[in-house]
Amino acid sequence: MKALFTTLTFALTLSGIAFAGGPPVNDLCPVCGKAGRLIYRTTHKGENVIFDTAECKDKFEKSPEKYKIEPKK
Repeated sequence: MKALFTTLTFALTLSGIAFAGGPPVNDLCPVCGKAGRLIYRTTHKGENVIFDTAECKDKFEKSPEKYKIEPKK
């Protein structure tokens, strides 16, 4: 029972981290155009933005002005 409680607490903590600040504003990665993944995210201008890969996230964070974030449709 203790293991179940620990696992549940951990899962809820992770889900809170994934959506801190609200759901992502985009579906597609602004760098490569592929589907974004919740594990690769950053906050830009107060909104959560998701990316396809860690490399895409790094590129965006270095030069966010180069990329256009397409909102969800």
